[in-house]
Amino acid sequence: MEKGTQKKKGERGTTLNRIESVDVFKLLAIIAVIAIHTEPFHGLLPESPADWKYPGMVINQLARFAVPFFFVISGYFWGRRVRIRGSVRAISAPMARRIALIFVCWSVIYMLPYNIGAMAEYGVSAVIRAARLNAASLLDSPLNLMMQGTKSHLWFLPALLCALAISWPLVARRRHKTLTAIAIILYLTGLLARSYSDTPWGLHWAFDTRNGPFFSTIFFISGYFLADLTPHPRWFARGMMFFFLGFFLHLAEVYSLWRLYGRDPYNQDYVIGTFCMGVGIAVAALANRAFCRNAVLSGLGRYTLGIYAVHHIFVDLLRPLSRFTNSWLWQIGYVILVLLLSLSTVMLLSRNRLTRTIIM
Repeated sequence: MEKGTQKKKGERGTTLNRIESVDVFKLLAIIAVIAIHTEPFHGLLPESPADWKYPGMVINQLARFAVPFFFVISGYFWGRRVRIRGSVRAISAPMARRIALIFVCWSVIYMLPYNIGAMAEYGVSAVIRAARLNAASLLDSPLNLMMQGTKSHLWFLPALLCALAISWPLVARRRHKTLTAIAIILYLTGLLARSYSDTPWGLHWAFDTRNGPFFSTIFFISGYFLADLTPHPRWFARGMMFFFLGFFLHLAEVYSLWRLYGRDPYNQDYVIGTFCMGVGIAVAALANRAFCRNAVLSGLGRYTLGIYAVHHIFVDLLRPLSRFTNSWLWQIGYVILVLLLSLSTVMLLSRNRLTRTIIM
């Protein structure tokens, strides 16, 4: 979720403006992330092939482009800055420190007993006890704590940091082929140990390969290599074609894994087709077509990092309301409420110099 502004810090003082359509697509992507976590129209899991068209399933899988898109865009702007500045270290070191700071701060925040909804249902002591048990569980698994933090969605930040750590020395040495090979091996290994783990060629690891460098690296370096190219309006059509190709491949893979190996389709976030989805949307966004530019939406898109960090607080706070209604209005309203509350919180935090550092 790297910001879309690049500045040359040097003698020429060249400034590359934000790409407005990228900010608009970032807003769409953060809505998709919220949809994954609020699970609109989830209902029952599919029990027969006829249930595959259930809207919750389609929404869940369509939204899987979002985090890969954020990785690609982060790699793209990192690559642009590296090419302008000419020093990988000068760009990478501050970026790594910033990611680490945001990760640590939000991990601390999510340790707090913030869930008022659960307090009303179970009492204050129960919520505090749950927070304490969660802390104890995390301390018993330091690797998960490092790679995921205190809330599951925070995995994005250390995964991005891992991708940066792998790319940094290899790009500095111009070892692009080695970097590409490592990224592909990591991605395939991640698939075999996650979505494809129950297939005859699957791997059975205790470690969740969604975390760490397994999936983030290939998207990050794809963005880096895109930074070598000059965006063109034709990129939009090509990117969308690549996205839809990936989406149908993604659906076919998830459907096959469900039917043949009983893999829960709601938990399949990365398959082979997901790569095309993430890169395709990023290419379309970089085209910066006029119909994808909107000043208001672009302005809101600049808050996506903060929204990503804070939104799970409101997902948890509002979740108890889902027990009282299955109305389609609530299914949509849940997503909208989480977005609006998260956006309002981030805009408020952005007004303070200290809190701004952990949301933008």
